[in-house]
Amino acid sequence: MPEFEPRLVAFCCSYCAYRAADLAGTSRMQYPPNVRVIRVPCSSKVDITYILRAFESGADGVFLAGCLKGGCHFVEGNYKAEQRVLFTKGLLDAVGIGGERLDMFFMSSSMAPALVNTMNLMIDRIRKLGPLPKKWTGLTPKSPEVSKREFLYQMLKNISLKAPEKPVPVPPELEEFGRIEYDLTACIGCKRCGEVCPEKAIDFKTELDLPFILQNIGGSKQERVTKRHVLYETIAKVAVKPSARVLQVPDEMDEFCKLEYNPKKCVICEKCAKICPEKAIKIVKELDLAAILS
Repeated sequence: MPEFEPRLVAFCCSYCAYRAADLAGTSRMQYPPNVRVIRVPCSSKVDITYILRAFESGADGVFLAGCLKGGCHFVEGNYKAEQRVLFTKGLLDAVGIGGERLDMFFMSSSMAPALVNTMNLMIDRIRKLGPLPKKWTGLTPKSPEVSKREFLYQMLKNISLKAPEKPVPVPPELEEFGRIEYDLTACIGCKRCGEVCPEKAIDFKTELDLPFILQNIGGSKQERVTKRHVLYETIAKVAVKPSARVLQVPDEMDEFCKLEYNPKKCVICEKCAKICPEKAIKIVKELDLAAILS
C-alpha cells in the first residue's frame, strides 16, 4: 500500500511568505510539491470560507503564512488573521475535521528556510494524522441569494464528520461572531430590535411563555423596575400552581410577544443590544454551532 502523501493549501501573504517562497525557488531549495501556494494581499484577507473551501476541495491540511508580528504592512492584519484561525480551529474541532489540520505561521520575505521548514512540519503533522475522511460528495454551491454567513454555515454542515457537542468559544477580538442572549422577563415588547436588525435574524411570536417567565422572574436583575416586571412578579406571587403551557396572545395585544432568534442569519452587529431600552439583549462570545447546523 503506497504511503499517504497529504495535500496542503498554503495561503501566503504577498509581502512576506509569498516572497519567501519565491526566494526558496530561486535559491533552489527543495520543498514538498504537494503544497499548493495561494498568494493573498494580506493574511487578514483569508476568510473562513476560503479555509473551508480548501478542505472541501480535497486538502488534508491548510496553513496561513503572514508577516512577522509587528511588521504587517496593514498594521494589524496578521493579528486579525491569527484570531480568525484560532476560531476556525475550534469550528473544525466541533465538526470532527480537527483543528490540528489548520495553523498559522509568521515570517519575513527573507525567511525562505523557515517557510520550507514550515511546509515540511505541516506535511509531517498531517501525515501522522492520516488522510481526511471525506464523506461529502461535492462543493457547497454559492448563489447570490445566500449571504456570506449562511454560505459559511452550509459549508460547515457539508464537511462535518460529527454533530457539534458544545458551543464554540469566539475570541473577544473577533467581533463578527457570537450570539445574542435574550431576557424574556425584561422584554417589554417594543420590537425595536427587530426593526433595526439588518439581516432579519429577529422575529416575534404572539405568545407568552408564562412557564419560563414565572420560573425565572425571581433571578432577573433589573436596573429599574418596569410595569411589565411588576406584572410578572405579581403573577408569580398569586399563582397557586405552576403554569404548564404557553399562552396565545390576541393580535391586538402584540406587546406581549416572544422573540425568535435565528442564529444562522445573525452577524453580531450589536444594533439590537444597543437599541433595547430595557437591556434585555446581550452579546455572548460563543457560537451555538449545534443549533446552527441542525
